Amino acid sequence: MTGFKSKKAAALDEDGMYLVHHTKAKLSAAPDNFYTLKQPEQSEWKCYLFGNTPQENNGIVWIPIKGQEPNWFVRWMMRVCFACTWVKERNNG
Repeated sequence: MTGFKSKKAAALDEDGMYLVHHTKAKLSAAPDNFYTLKQPEQSEWKCYLFGNTPQENNGIVWIPIKGQEPNWFVRWMMRVCFACTWVKERNNG
């Protein structure tokens, strides 16, 4: 025998009960870390879906993520098949 107890035997006290190590919790007024949400940059394109128009604007408007806008053929097919209107807004800022 090497003189070392097994981990199971070392965790038992003299009555055969397992020893539990308690740590005191830190109580503070504010949390140490904060979670933030970062929204992706929006495109200049807007899609007015299913018959909605920029003049009325009573329906659904979808703004894709910058760099993931559909090409001209997809925009044209959406206009033909689903009556969607694509508008590119020019930002002067």
